[in-house]
Amino acid sequence: MKVRWHYPLVTFAKGSSPEALILSSEFKHEGLNVKFNLSGEKPFSFNLSEEEKIYGRKVNIIDFLIEEIESIPIEESDYPSLLKLLVPIINRVLRGIRNFGFMAAVNEINPLEMEAERYLRRWDIEVSKDEEYFAPILKKDPVKDFLFILIPEKIDELDVLLWADIEESIQDDIAPSPEQEFLVDTLEYLKNRNYRMSLVESIMCLEVVTNQYLEKYMALYKKIPRDRIDKLLQPQLGLSARIAALLDFCLDPDDIAKIEFNNVLTAIRWRNHVMHKTGHLPNNLPEDKIQKNIISVLELVSLLAMRRNQIETSPEMQKIGKMISEKLNVPLPNILATGSHRVLIEFVFFVIPSNFPKTQVLEEIAQEASKLLSERDPRFIPEKHLYIKYYLFPREIRARWYKGTLHLVPSNKKEIGH
Repeated sequence: MKVRWHYPLVTFAKGSSPEALILSSEFKHEGLNVKFNLSGEKPFSFNLSEEEKIYGRKVNIIDFLIEEIESIPIEESDYPSLLKLLVPIINRVLRGIRNFGFMAAVNEINPLEMEAERYLRRWDIEVSKDEEYFAPILKKDPVKDFLFILIPEKIDELDVLLWADIEESIQDDIAPSPEQEFLVDTLEYLKNRNYRMSLVESIMCLEVVTNQYLEKYMALYKKIPRDRIDKLLQPQLGLSARIAALLDFCLDPDDIAKIEFNNVLTAIRWRNHVMHKTGHLPNNLPEDKIQKNIISVLELVSLLAMRRNQIETSPEMQKIGKMISEKLNVPLPNILATGSHRVLIEFVFFVIPSNFPKTQVLEEIAQEASKLLSERDPRFIPEKHLYIKYYLFPREIRARWYKGTLHLVPSNKKEIGH
């Protein structure tokens, strides 16, 4: 038996070609093989310049299909059970799109059992026993179909360059890091010009990542015992002190030079003003200054999270990264083994844009990484398991290598905190 349904999700996908806008994947969920596809209107195109064309497509629905399910509850009394089966599958996809596609308007759903018919009716659930003809579980009812209609999510924009990250997070059911969830929340509030909440979320994010980074750094590089680290990072030592003092001792000078620490410290003071004084931002702050300081906080978060991940990388992966760096004279990469033989590598090049490595160098990096990782893991397939990101500092994505191919990114594309 097969089951299919249609979840309403309105967004605009943009990419470099019509083919890039075909977004589909599949994953295993509790023994079930689930396929999904973002469907909608025909692609359109527009010119950014005489040389660059961007393609877009309005997405209206996520089509889901479960293959080879033994049975499914179809009676009205079973609607809550059916809802309980489908919601985790839907949320797994929505969670990946939100957190790894940075689509702040996309949220997971949490319907009540009493709302089961409302949701199921809107999703047009159908079953097939002969694998050809699909029959609806809920009979058409014009009155109920009208009364139970669901308003789709707010319209957001999906950059298909992030699809590989989204797909991987869904397939491997990768939970976003704490700072990633805070980041998406911050971007959502920024987009809605709710600067108070955006500021609070960004500083909460900074607190989490700063503590994680300092703990890892002091334990690994300074060999400080755990009890002394706990005392050093007690609440009495505020976030401003940790940012202004401790990071100077723990970060590379090049990293320090690239961060607008004054903006960050000012943002922390504003957060303290909100939390401990008036509940509101100080009066008469220029809007562009608020935005700039919040972005500075997010840039520091991104840097600290990357450095934390580098510390957490296994000695074996660190050895591979060092071999690539020394052989090809490139920065030491951040290498993360994500499970199922998959490896994510990130290179951040601290250079001016005109000195960003040429295509040949990026290809050589991928080839050397493929060779070393294949030697480490006989089941490792570069075209399937290797994913490389090449950044221009701080987080401007310039190229990706995946599925055995290098994909260059126009310089106006930018990722923050990913």
